[in-house]
Amino acid sequence: MNEKFFNLPLDKQQRIINAAYEVFSMNTYKKASMADIADAGGISKSLLFHYFKNKKELYMFLWTEALKAVKKRIAEYLALETSDFFEMLYRSMIAKCSLMKDCPYLSAFLLRAYYDTTPDLARDVQQNYYENYVLSQNITFDKIDYSIFRDDIDLKMMYTEIFYAIDGYMLSKFRVGQRMTDEMENEIGILINFWKKAYTER
Repeated sequence: MNEKFFNLPLDKQQRIINAAYEVFSMNTYKKASMADIADAGGISKSLLFHYFKNKKELYMFLWTEALKAVKKRIAEYLALETSDFFEMLYRSMIAKCSLMKDCPYLSAFLLRAYYDTTPDLARDVQQNYYENYVLSQNITFDKIDYSIFRDDIDLKMMYTEIFYAIDGYMLSKFRVGQRMTDEMENEIGILINFWKKAYTER
């Protein structure tokens, strides 16, 4: 990536980034074109290639920036400022819901990127995703109060089950083109209460 991109005024950087999120969120990686991104961002295609040497470099930059945005929003909602696993989970999900409302293209991009099957791209995205998943799991288990759980629960298996169930829920909404709504936030709350009863009541 050309560092000159960061010398651009912040509003121009953001306009290009937002344009890229929009184009990539509405198309598969293969079908999204740098020309469309350049047009949406108000710059020439040659200038876009000046900042990013190819489409994959831009894509992975967007992926990294999107993950940073998720982590920042989760921190704003104080998700890690509690030892109650289910409260932590609830705050994290509400934070992600708010990001989906404020930045729908960024959120849609993350979901599409995770499930994209382009071989070379998928490998790098999945590897980075797994590294962040392990880091998140380790941070969570360092902070939570274990005393609330049933003795027969495999906590890592529980975490994995919940993690992928929520991902599947988000994907199902994305596939039908549904934006995040208050109703969906309520559904997430119901799911979390269900898991809390299942894993804590003795």
